[in-house]
Amino acid sequence: MTISYSDRFLKLLWRWKGSLWKAIWKNLLLFLLLYYIINVIYRFVLTREQQESFIKYVTLFNEWTREIPLTFLLGFYVAMVVRRWWEQCQLISWPDSLLFNVSALIRGNDPETRIIRRTIARYSMLSSVLAWRSISLRVLARYPTENHLVLSGLMTKDELAMFQKIQVTIDPHQRWFVPLNWIQTMMVRCFEKGTLSHTNELRVLLDSLEKYRQGFFQMFIYDWITIPLVYTQVASISVYGYFAFALIGRQFPALNQHQHVVDLYVPVFTILQFLFYVGWLKVGEDLMFPFGADDEDIEFNYILDRNLEIAYLIVDELHNQVPPVYVESLEEKVKLLHTRGSNSMQNNPPKQHLRNHHFPAGDLEIHIEKPPVGTSKRLSTRDSQRKDPSSSQKLMKREVSSFSDLHQLALGPLKNGPNNAT
Repeated sequence: MTISYSDRFLKLLWRWKGSLWKAIWKNLLLFLLLYYIINVIYRFVLTREQQESFIKYVTLFNEWTREIPLTFLLGFYVAMVVRRWWEQCQLISWPDSLLFNVSALIRGNDPETRIIRRTIARYSMLSSVLAWRSISLRVLARYPTENHLVLSGLMTKDELAMFQKIQVTIDPHQRWFVPLNWIQTMMVRCFEKGTLSHTNELRVLLDSLEKYRQGFFQMFIYDWITIPLVYTQVASISVYGYFAFALIGRQFPALNQHQHVVDLYVPVFTILQFLFYVGWLKVGEDLMFPFGADDEDIEFNYILDRNLEIAYLIVDELHNQVPPVYVESLEEKVKLLHTRGSNSMQNNPPKQHLRNHHFPAGDLEIHIEKPPVGTSKRLSTRDSQRKDPSSSQKLMKREVSSFSDLHQLALGPLKNGPNNAT
């Protein structure tokens, strides 16, 4: 990823490195060459009758170009490739989290403890080189053999001899996990001899190591299982087939929608379509394999250099380092300042969308529900029944012959019996 967007937008449009022009200039040159060969034959070689017959084919081929669903096919294909490319970028293993935990839990400035921490950092870098050189052309060119690892200091001669004794018959290059196994063994031994005081500390280190290893493993899965070839062929054939028909269908002179003769020597709109569609296809082709040595590929060499420097800083130079803290710092107030350049920039702090919403004064009063009509009368009847249990028993003994009688019993004692109910 060597292309920066720090320049102005219009200036970026004319950059060559990693640009659209660099990706498609050969294809565009070939297309225009074939186009003008056909155009010269039409204008200076064919007779009048042959030109009139050729115009019929121009109209037919132009209609055929409209039958190809190019936007749908190409858009869906490139969207899938870009999503896959971003997922691969997120799988790059960074040793920072692992080594921060190592520095926090394997403590001590004695030579033995320092050697353990530095060796874990070196093994983490060794595993990344062994893994990435199997998928990245940049890393493979930098470390083509194991002897180059010894020369760079990532591996000692004794470690190389032990490494070469490990036999992997299915894929000899898939031994990148061996240094991670060495790290795991060192962590367990630190726990056994008491450098790690609790099993939870060992669990934290092993979980960080597993997360670091999982990034390499998932990246191998992406490198192994690619987008089906059929899908790539469909997208490529549709694009190049479209412009194969356009070589004939976009020849001029031709008739527009108003039946006017239009004679253009430069197919401006066709060139724009070529930039859009072929450039779109080139995006998918370049991002399909982001581990090469092109301008758009991942800079694994920079990542290795950065990780090596940060690794030794974390486990050695920054280990157990903290500035002194004084009691006077309790009275020191921190004030965030602005430079003139920062203050001149427009600041737009976030604002909640309901900050200016106000309710009417009447809506702020507490709502009290009024009891339904007849509730107070029923409550008084129940109270009288509680005071005089004999009356309630008499009511229950009365004969009930209709729903009206039930209603009267609910409201209160009947004066003339159930036969007078309405």
